[in-house]
Amino acid sequence: MPRRLFPLLAAILVGVSVLTAPVQAGAAPTVPVAGTDDTGLTSQSTPTGCTTSVEWVQEGNHYYYGRGKVQCTAGRYRIKLVCRNLQTGVGYVTYGTTVVTAPNTATTTCNTGNTAESVHAVQDPPGTGLTGCVTWREWVHEGSSHYYGRGYVQCDTGRYKAKLVCRNEQTGVGYVRYGGTVVTAPGSATAQCDSGNTAESVQAVQDPPATGVNGCVTWMEWVHESFNTMYYGRGLVQCDTGRYGVQLSCRNIQTGQTYVVTGYAVTAPSTNSTTCYSGNRVESVQAVPQ
Repeated sequence: MPRRLFPLLAAILVGVSVLTAPVQAGAAPTVPVAGTDDTGLTSQSTPTGCTTSVEWVQEGNHYYYGRGKVQCTAGRYRIKLVCRNLQTGVGYVTYGTTVVTAPNTATTTCNTGNTAESVHAVQDPPGTGLTGCVTWREWVHEGSSHYYGRGYVQCDTGRYKAKLVCRNEQTGVGYVRYGGTVVTAPGSATAQCDSGNTAESVQAVQDPPATGVNGCVTWMEWVHESFNTMYYGRGLVQCDTGRYGVQLSCRNIQTGQTYVVTGYAVTAPSTNSTTCYSGNRVESVQAVPQ
């Protein structure tokens, strides 16, 4: 995986991550319900067959805001938005106040001037365990030269903290960072990367921890050993609980041949890694329970 450069710095305003430009009123593209964990929602009220959309609404000359809509084919639900303040780059969650029964449409809006990034159906009554988790990232600028990635997670039920996969854009090295504070839904949990590093992914970590191999995250690196001319792909996995190995699917770039490499086992929360042969890249990484 080639080392990535740092193209975001010059283009991003204070705290702003990569954003999609607002759409005009009347254009309502479908937004996938990404980052939502519906594990444990088993009652008949669980919303299913949901479609979502976002709009950029103009009222009057100076009043703009993001609006989200969700409609499901079954269940009882209200709406939740992940919103973004485009001037500060700060994200937040807004719930709708009206509960509807399928196939009715639930809707709510972000604050004035803010966009809706994602839309989610929220079961009513709530599920059990850790459910309805959404995530977002920010690129934070403090002072004249202090930049870092920050991630947030917010769930409808449960207790949890945040976990990030961070990346040093200069070296290409990735690592995991846990947040120090456990929150109860619907609070937002946060964690941040080291100075100058970006947050690649965010997820909720259940408290107390689950049993078995759970909460696994994976990432890939393209390694260049500066003391020689050796390049190779490396895959890494880290889980919240359990004992696990790492398995890579590698590809020989010259021949196109694929093969599997398996590493030794470690115990959570350690990071496990192994590499492909010299000059070969990693195509996928997975945890192997032991």
